[in-house]
Amino acid sequence: MKKIALIILACVLSHQAFSQIKLGFRFAPGIAFNSAVTEGTFDGASPNGSGLRFSAGPIMDYFFADNYAFSTGLWYTVKRTGIEGRVLNTNLASVYNLQYLQAPLALKFFTNEVATDLRIYFLMGGTLDVKLAEKPLDKGNNFIYNNHGDGNAFRAADFGLLLGAGGELVMGTNTALFFGLSYNRGLTNTLSRSVKLGPEQLNDNVKMRNSLFSLDLGVKF
Repeated sequence: MKKIALIILACVLSHQAFSQIKLGFRFAPGIAFNSAVTEGTFDGASPNGSGLRFSAGPIMDYFFADNYAFSTGLWYTVKRTGIEGRVLNTNLASVYNLQYLQAPLALKFFTNEVATDLRIYFLMGGTLDVKLAEKPLDKGNNFIYNNHGDGNAFRAADFGLLLGAGGELVMGTNTALFFGLSYNRGLTNTLSRSVKLGPEQLNDNVKMRNSLFSLDLGVKF
């Protein structure tokens, strides 16, 4: 009898634990851009625009209370980074696509229903980014590529701040659609130590940090 009771209890607990986890998929087109803080020899160089990029991948929300969840996932994310300027009679124009595998680690806060089956959420946390590839654009005029073309001009990893807000609409017993806006800000200088202009290391005097402002769309089940 005790064994039967333990089996029943284990089944109940496992069901409750499973019901606290919501899996889903996120697709997020966005505007990618970067900052460039320069000094010394490279003072005067600046970022050179923005571009449309995207992020996509599975998500998981683990609810530890009705209105609070730990949110994570695994996203394929493409960012854009670029710089321009003229230093020591050299044109520094350079644009790259950087491809990352991102693991978000964040807290998600939900309101009570603001309309039928609709709740608002707020997201706050960070990302761990592992670089998969870097792709130089306009190779003929790309300063970084022409001075360092072996694929290691940018660091292998980055850490980012992740903020977001949106709505989640329940569509059935186990299905919900979500939509919102998010901001992902890189916290480390993406340039590696290997890029030089003459004897000088580029990343000694140039600090480039990537950002991605996205429209988040997805489904949870």
